[in-house]
Amino acid sequence: MRKRISPHLALWFVTAFAAGCAAPACLSLIPITGSAYEGYVVWQSGEATKYYAFDPDTTYRAVMRASDQLKLEATVTKSTPKVRYSLEIKGNTPMSIDIVPLDASVTTVVIRIATFGDKHYVDLFYKLIDDNLPKKAAVGDEKSR
Repeated sequence: MRKRISPHLALWFVTAFAAGCAAPACLSLIPITGSAYEGYVVWQSGEATKYYAFDPDTTYRAVMRASDQLKLEATVTKSTPKVRYSLEIKGNTPMSIDIVPLDASVTTVVIRIATFGDKHYVDLFYKLIDDNLPKKAAVGDEKSR
């Protein structure tokens, strides 16, 4: 008996081929669900997206601390607390950053850089954001005094 390819998988391959990218590069086209999205950076057309399990205000403060640590001039271009923050970062690697809530407990941080921007620099920036966010207590590590 012949095995068949799932219609969804076939559609994904056709879309990836039509987009002109190799299969590993197009893995970002696969939707990510659940809490597994946290910790991954998705790159597409000079734009990096990372998801955080924090509210927009907490994430905004972490982004501002990260820019201070790198001695970058961050200018808020649009601010609606608890809804959306837009920032412009000036320096050797100019970036624009959008902090947008996805739902009540998930926020996206989208960093746009020039076509020939420094991917490693953006990865460093995301790492500093991670370091500046409050640490979550592990399950079972509650202090009961």
